[in-house]
Amino acid sequence: MSKSLQIFTLALALLVLHGVAQAATVTARLDRSTAVVGETVTLTLQTDNTNQSLDTDLSGLQMDFDVLDQRSETQMSIVNGARSASVRLVIILEPKHAGNLEIPALNFKGATSQPLTLNVREAPKIAPGEPEPVFIEVTLAPEQGPYYVLSQIGLVVRIFYQSNLTEASINPPEPSQASVRLLDEVPYQADRNGVNYRVLERHYAIFPERSGGLTIPAMQLTGRLTNRASGGVWQPRAPGRRVRVESEPINLDISPKPASYTGATWVPARQLSLSQKVSDNDKVHVGEPVTRTIIMDAVGLEDNMLVEPIWPDIADTRVYPDQPQGISRDDGNWVLGHKEFRYAIVPEKAGELVLPEIKVDWWDTENHRQRTAILPEFRVNVLPSELVSAAVNPVVPASADSPLSSGAAQNNLTAPAGGSIAWKAATAVFALLWLSTLFVYMRRPRLARPAQTSGGDHSVDESALLKNLQSACHSNDASAARNHLSQWIRNYAPTELRGGMRVFGSRCADQALHEAIAELDGHGFNPDAGSSWQGTS
Repeated sequence: MSKSLQIFTLALALLVLHGVAQAATVTARLDRSTAVVGETVTLTLQTDNTNQSLDTDLSGLQMDFDVLDQRSETQMSIVNGARSASVRLVIILEPKHAGNLEIPALNFKGATSQPLTLNVREAPKIAPGEPEPVFIEVTLAPEQGPYYVLSQIGLVVRIFYQSNLTEASINPPEPSQASVRLLDEVPYQADRNGVNYRVLERHYAIFPERSGGLTIPAMQLTGRLTNRASGGVWQPRAPGRRVRVESEPINLDISPKPASYTGATWVPARQLSLSQKVSDNDKVHVGEPVTRTIIMDAVGLEDNMLVEPIWPDIADTRVYPDQPQGISRDDGNWVLGHKEFRYAIVPEKAGELVLPEIKVDWWDTENHRQRTAILPEFRVNVLPSELVSAAVNPVVPASADSPLSSGAAQNNLTAPAGGSIAWKAATAVFALLWLSTLFVYMRRPRLARPAQTSGGDHSVDESALLKNLQSACHSNDASAARNHLSQWIRNYAPTELRGGMRVFGSRCADQALHEAIAELDGHGFNPDAGSSWQGTS
């Protein structure tokens, strides 16, 4: 081989090796060579070849370091018209222990970084009497037991930290077999032994779900203590040392329901009270509802633990409960349960209606004794039904073919006191056939009725209303029958008979019809009783 050929071959090999070396260059560097346990260091892996992948296996670091974060960066620059680019992988590491820790060579596709060494020293210990930079205080409310199952235990967590603590976080209390609710979070400053601290105070409500042992695990705070910068605004952020502090676990003994408690339902609370609201009761008549709302408020108990009070029986009265409505609030320290129980009470007899006294047994968790909340009785004067007897002041429509004719009304007026057999029979017939009577009355000729006033709505078809009313009666649908009858009265009844169903009934000249309409109207207060109404009778 000639000498020139040898020189050419050598030059070509050098060029190839130079290209390979450029393609395989990945440099590694640390932001500093010494650190303290708990501090973080930054490892930067960089290449000027944008085609070079920096994906690598970091498992070799996990023996001596915690990998906290990693990110990729690309930097472009143009110098004298020449453009260059570099790709970096930035890794945040935290040493696990002191010593000379090695960052091994990391392998990439077609490249390998050089190993590095980091000298890690033990973190300086706090001298006796020197204030802690961060610590946790945990207290209970009440401080001493007994603590009862399902009742609130107040937990107050105070985090004391100096102003150079960053990235702080604390896990919430997580006791097993108990529910936890965060009530409030209050920041403030406090002085401890001449050292100024920032304080974050959190209030929790803990509700044990079972009696026996209950452990509130230790709560751990993690953060970073950063060195105070002494330079100008543009000085890079000083490195920080990670700190971990935790509270002591709390072990509690949760008491079951005391054997001396005689209440029907276990209701533990710091306070419990009853109040009521009663609807306007100045002019309550038989068959008209009175609404009574019983309000129950408790301290230290959620609304779902407030049970419905038990009513004693009330003679000649129907009681229809509504769906209870409840909500739980708090005052920053204690849960405030609020629940309302609403009832419609329909009297069936004139006279004095006594809404009975209500009692609720509960356990006072503050004084450890059974108490009874008492809601006093409420009295309502019930007037007779508005269904005025036709014998007093009958209003008879001017229709010759109506069964409610003036002749029938006159017979009623002249009937002997106490009633005759014929009158009793007629009353029974009207009671059984009241809907047929009403239907015939509604269908009498339109010319015999007084002129409609502006109160009627002729957009509603009368024949359709009557047909729907008859259909509802045959199917014993009280709700639909009331609706269709009310629409007919409102839109097509003579002016002197207009009003509600009871007003209409009171102005018709038949007591049996009055009572039948009142019965139909009364079914509207009980959604479960509609199926018992017999419209075909």
